Amino acid sequence: MSVLGSVSGRLGREQQLLRELNSALIALEADTLGQASDFGLSAKDISESRQKLLDFVTRLRSALTQESPSVDMQPLVHRVKSGMKPIDDWKEDLSNLIKGLQSDQQLQDSAIPVLEDTLSLLDSEFTEDLRRLYSR
Repeated sequence: MSVLGSVSGRLGREQQLLRELNSALIALEADTLGQASDFGLSAKDISESRQKLLDFVTRLRSALTQESPSVDMQPLVHRVKSGMKPIDDWKEDLSNLIKGLQSDQQLQDSAIPVLEDTLSLLDSEFTEDLRRLYSR
């Protein structure tokens, strides 16, 4: 496979992940606001969204503690570590978010900004990857 094909495939996977995580975030935001049914979201949709976000946040939290994170998490870990927010604050916020996502309770309002910040970093990384692809 050519380098261009490889990069294109990776970008496709990143785009799909970003789309799924953003959809899951919107579902949980609607649930937190008590408007899930207004958006046609069932309890199953909310549960699946929680699980999708839980899986991703758990992987990110784990990657932040590893000496060499998995290849797919390295760019995001680098972006987190090079940001203004201290890494220990990220770890604490993600740990609290994991607890919230594991519970059957609605997410606390403080959890939504952590999810949004995390997805914003992922989105920034995806945008940077696109720029690299188009600059070739």
